[in-house]
Amino acid sequence: MRLIVLCAAALLLAGCAETASTSRDKVFGDAVSPRPKAIVVSDFTVSSDLVVIDRGYTARLERKIGPYPTFERKQRTLERVNDEIVGVIVATVREAGLEAQAGSAEGVSLAERVVVASGRLKPANPSAKKNEAGIGGGHSGVAAEMSLLSMSGFGRKTLVSFDAVPEGGKKGAGSAPGGADSVKLSPDVEAAARKIGRAAGDKIVAYAKEQGWLEKPDAGGADAAKPAAKESDKDGEKPASQVTGAQMVKLPTRKPVKKPAV
Repeated sequence: MRLIVLCAAALLLAGCAETASTSRDKVFGDAVSPRPKAIVVSDFTVSSDLVVIDRGYTARLERKIGPYPTFERKQRTLERVNDEIVGVIVATVREAGLEAQAGSAEGVSLAERVVVASGRLKPANPSAKKNEAGIGGGHSGVAAEMSLLSMSGFGRKTLVSFDAVPEGGKKGAGSAPGGADSVKLSPDVEAAARKIGRAAGDKIVAYAKEQGWLEKPDAGGADAAKPAAKESDKDGEKPASQVTGAQMVKLPTRKPVKKPAV
């Protein structure tokens, strides 16, 4: 009797352990980082150690909207550079096959899961002196400190953090949102902003590939075999091993040829 009780207790504990393990796998296994509905790219903050300057842009903006206070020039330039970086990131992520848009964590609806990409511009070299690194005015050496945040009705979770350092000659394509301030940046400032945006966008796409977000939902499904079937028919015939009984055609019985009368 004692042996039976011990066996029953062991089976009960094993069942509980399996149930707990299954529940844990559902939470931390397949559902760790499912494909989001969209990537939302928020505005960048800028380290106080950086210089961001574009005198050509401020002059063109003043000609378009009229005179504005001198102390607003730095802020308006930062906003315009920010728009350029965000526009390139959105374009890069969309090219990879994911929905992306400019926005912010505050404007996200939690009805469906989204990933918010936020960042801060900082000197690429941690030992750089104040105002040594920057954008425009002959400055360079800027990197983007990025973070991806998963948001849904189940809560928020930081997925990954990384630094995006621009590569030479890799500007990237994209455009900033239109508006009253949609004046072009100077070529050197625009190029620097787009390189940063491309570097950040490439890092986001690389993470998306690791997570399997770029795979189509029906990949490997029943429809995946259709292209292979068409490929096998390209010569008009199928190998005998691929022809089923239902596909075989019964030929008519050959009639004997009548000989002509003599």
